[in-house]
Amino acid sequence: MALARLVVLHEERGELDRALHYAEQRWRLAPGDAEALGALVDLLVATEAFEAAADLLARARHDIDAGVLGFLERRVEAARHASTKEDAEAPAPSEPTEADAIRFAHLFAGRENVYARQWWNPDGRGGYTPVHEPFTPRVALNHLLGNVTVGVYVVRLDNTAGFFAIDLDATKRGLAAARSSVAEARRLRALLDTEARRLRDALGSLGVPALVEDSGYKGRHLWVFLTEPEDAAVIRQFGQLFLARCAPRSAELHVEFFPKQDSAGPGIGNLIKLPLGIHRRTGRWSRLLQDDGTAASDPHALLRAHPRLSREALRGAIVEMKRVPVSASLPDHAEDADGATADPARAEGPAPPAPPPIWTAADFETNPEIRHLMRHCPVLDALRRKVERHQRLSHEEQVVLAHSLGHSSAGVLAVNFLLDRCVDAPAATRLQSPLAGNPISCPKIRKRIPHITASVPCNCRFDFAPDHYPTPRLHLRTLDASAAAQAPAAAPPWDPIERARVLALLRRQRHDLDQQIDAVERELVAWLERDGRGELAVDDGVFRLERAETGLPTLVWERRPETGADAAPAGTGLRRAAGQGA
Repeated sequence: MALARLVVLHEERGELDRALHYAEQRWRLAPGDAEALGALVDLLVATEAFEAAADLLARARHDIDAGVLGFLERRVEAARHASTKEDAEAPAPSEPTEADAIRFAHLFAGRENVYARQWWNPDGRGGYTPVHEPFTPRVALNHLLGNVTVGVYVVRLDNTAGFFAIDLDATKRGLAAARSSVAEARRLRALLDTEARRLRDALGSLGVPALVEDSGYKGRHLWVFLTEPEDAAVIRQFGQLFLARCAPRSAELHVEFFPKQDSAGPGIGNLIKLPLGIHRRTGRWSRLLQDDGTAASDPHALLRAHPRLSREALRGAIVEMKRVPVSASLPDHAEDADGATADPARAEGPAPPAPPPIWTAADFETNPEIRHLMRHCPVLDALRRKVERHQRLSHEEQVVLAHSLGHSSAGVLAVNFLLDRCVDAPAATRLQSPLAGNPISCPKIRKRIPHITASVPCNCRFDFAPDHYPTPRLHLRTLDASAAAQAPAAAPPWDPIERARVLALLRRQRHDLDQQIDAVERELVAWLERDGRGELAVDDGVFRLERAETGLPTLVWERRPETGADAAPAGTGLRRAAGQGA
């Protein structure tokens, strides 16, 4: 019984090699146990070790009832037939060139000093062996030719990644159903294809282009390539938000996101098998799939043409998902795991709460309380400007922001607005209500974020409050009484007049900013034309002078790639003719 429980436990965890180990032990101890034999055969079929399953049944002829044996043999043959038919329908992979191998090694470059090789024995045992060498184009070519099968550890030594992947697999329940008949196996493949397309389309709606791969076993991988490496913590923030909205709609499927770690760490992390190689368990090639679900006849052309995701688009998708609640991103008539459509009219329970009041960048100027704190505390204003520039705050910076502003309703809205724009701040850090207790003190702020307080004049005097410890919120005592009366004491209801004022301010700010941009552009264009060099390098990129189709000089911005936690996100680029408005 203990071995049977261990088999079930490891199978449910997806650890089929461990499940096979204990199933074999169980069978050796009780060679006449039909249930033990059936469990072992099921695992061998699940891993498509059909020869090992047939050999096992041949050896069990003298110990097992002929009826049970015949039933198990038919199950093995049905599963073998389904797998063989699937292989026959797929085109042969195209021959890779040296250039294909170089491009492949660049696209799928992970941890620099190690990769892994997949192995599988006829007895049903398999896994991955780390190879402590770089993943080179020569290794990539051997993978593409089927000589070896390679997996990579996604997070690089500098804690960044150049790609991410979604792994959609069949669960134990799905595999059990597929083993029962050829029709069930086809149904499972159709379900995988449908869910893979749904995930791909959901990514596309966020501006994230993904390639779908048939992994060669019982799953699909979705691959997204980045224009430049991004911090693994930021990528994982995207994955957590996305999977919270797009979990599989069937209990027969489960999904994982790679990378699984924020940093390379002392170990080597989790690996993912690369596409266009042979799955050693099944002997099948993995395939890149076209939009219609068929295998691409020239997958390397697909890789060449597939767009990459920019840092700006990735971070914009994170901000968008944090801005839109999970419930708002789901369809009105969502299907449950059994395919039944829920009827909203019959839904039980209380109605969902009203959406929280909206906060915009303009509210930092229109709200008296927050405007006063930002103008009088340079530390808080520096944190706000850091979010605007970098879309990131460290954990300590998030704590300071929340425990300075988060003690009022307006402060909660302001904090959440800024946290929602931080690509590495989990959604769970959002404040649900004003904080109780005492706000953070100035000495603790200096202790937590000295890199900020040392860069601004953090030396406020609170002579008007000698009986109170220093804290940024003391500045509110100097807020004019009439202005203080305008500061909301509770979350205000939506007010069209107030929102119209915010919109008018935002439009004025945009108009003023456009005028400033045009004026500076005209100055730079005139200087570049006089100087004759045609371009001007600055800290994070290059301005280049070009001629538009109209003949007017145009200032083009090309951002230089940056790395590091405080790297600024790229601008959208300026491609307007000098002197023209937005």
